[in-house]
Amino acid sequence: MHTLRLRPLRQIHTTTTTLTTSWLRSLKRPCGTAVEYPSPIPRAAENRYTESGWSRVNTGGCPFWNKDSDWARDSLVPQIADRLKGVAAAKGTQFLDLRDMLQGREVCARQSRLVNATQPPSATSSEWARWIDSDSTQGPVQESMHPNYYGQLGQGRCLSLVYAAATGGSGGYTCRNTAGADASGMYLTAS
Repeated sequence: MHTLRLRPLRQIHTTTTTLTTSWLRSLKRPCGTAVEYPSPIPRAAENRYTESGWSRVNTGGCPFWNKDSDWARDSLVPQIADRLKGVAAAKGTQFLDLRDMLQGREVCARQSRLVNATQPPSATSSEWARWIDSDSTQGPVQESMHPNYYGQLGQGRCLSLVYAAATGGSGGYTCRNTAGADASGMYLTAS
């Protein structure tokens, strides 16, 4: 059953990487900043629910086994980021690495809280990504596993920081959040 879950993720990885690298390669000249996508799920050790049968799914709605979480977080996302960074460098385009932007703010992360009737949304303690929505409406399904309102604020802050720091050439930055802070706690490091 474990390998059946990985197959769709690998297809997503291949398709996403192919489309993005094809787009970057089609550029005739450098354009702004290429941006990598943040990981919406935590590593197994950082999940707030233990893996015990189906309890993680039933209790917290987190349908990832430990091995799948670790593979996605430590293999899939870095492979996509590294490929995109390589193509951006080859094109002379600046690269913004967001793979760790949601660190501790991912869905089901131990450091963040799930919003519910007794725990209202909070920029400093809520998850910053939307969970998998099995609703049949177009918006929620397509927005699953994407940054939510707080995550979008964080991404906006990262882009503002890159714009303010941009030197006009290639190279890149990594953007991360500060635990316990809102989007104003986002910061850049040269990568």
